[in-house]
Amino acid sequence: MGIITIGIAITFSFNFDNQKSTTDTRTVEWRHVHGIGVDPTDSSILYIATHGDFYQSRDGAPPVKVDKIRADYMAFNAPNNKDSPLYASGHLSSGGNTGLIKSNDGGVTWQQVAKVLEPAVDFHAMTLSNSDPNLILGFDSGGRGLFKTIDAGMTWENLEYPEYISALTISPNDSQLIFAGTGNGIFKSNDGGITWNHIAYKGLTVSAMNFDDEGILFAAVNTFGLVRSDDLGVSWEDLPDIDLTVTSIAFDSSNKILYVSGFSSGGFQEVYKLSYDVTSYEIIGTNKGL
Repeated sequence: MGIITIGIAITFSFNFDNQKSTTDTRTVEWRHVHGIGVDPTDSSILYIATHGDFYQSRDGAPPVKVDKIRADYMAFNAPNNKDSPLYASGHLSSGGNTGLIKSNDGGVTWQQVAKVLEPAVDFHAMTLSNSDPNLILGFDSGGRGLFKTIDAGMTWENLEYPEYISALTISPNDSQLIFAGTGNGIFKSNDGGITWNHIAYKGLTVSAMNFDDEGILFAAVNTFGLVRSDDLGVSWEDLPDIDLTVTSIAFDSSNKILYVSGFSSGGFQEVYKLSYDVTSYEIIGTNKGL
């Protein structure tokens, strides 16, 4: 451990015959959706980070591109705190990794916060603390480490990790309580990521995890699909299936709205708005038909 100083298939199956057919206005020219998040001060705004562009959807309307410079926005996280920026990682359109980047204007412009490593990290899994907006964890896609900052990216600590990490999330009520999704199920740390214990879904890939504001944990697990835990991972409930391999999960907790993104069985990149019990749903955007 050291300090670095810096300047799957999850198959769901709803019957979509009863849903209104996708209109042209819902068809978006995105390649891959890498992350979604709800604005903490205006829950009508859904942010959608993709390979190539950054989008906003307002009040469930079709997504609109807002970024000025194209990039590949990986590991996107919307803030839980109104005083925090948007964070992402990924790749520049000109090539190379961005390191950790942030936006203070809803994704229109982005600035580099830290490279973390040289060459710069490419976080594909990242999470922010709800109780401590300066706490960020990210896992480099090249397997070069799990990194933690407690000062919003000024300095970084290199942590041990249990397996290659595909998803990360921190309890909204306890910044020391961290969950990691891997190709071998779900791991839990009670001490801020220093030690880890396997808790669920051994041998199965976890492609997405996230807590809502009230501490309900949702995850996407190979074979089981979308699942939820109301007791910090002690027990898990299977949710109804939809035709989507979920790769990102976000919430409008006050209105019990669940947003998911991923790819359908036909390979289309899609974003959906769901009820918490996954009994009602509507499409936000898709690249089907392009």
